[in-house]
Amino acid sequence: MTRRLIGFVLILVSILILPYWIYIPVLFVGIVLFPFFWEGIVLTFFINIIHNVGTNFSVSLVSPLTLAALVALIVMLPIRGSLRSYV
Repeated sequence: MTRRLIGFVLILVSILILPYWIYIPVLFVGIVLFPFFWEGIVLTFFINIIHNVGTNFSVSLVSPLTLAALVALIVMLPIRGSLRSYV
């Protein structure tokens, strides 16, 4: 639990301080490392609010980064299950 909280805070600080080409991979590494890291979805909404990344082709309320984080979380669910069966 402590590692998860520290990871969340480190990702949040990286979103606030570092450029996007660093904090986006850090976010996806957090999604891969932590099981059920649904905070990643909240952080992607936070990225959209803070940095106001506007895209003209997307009229929806959900940003492409949020959709990518959701897809990464969904893809990691069965992969984590198969990896943990061998440990």
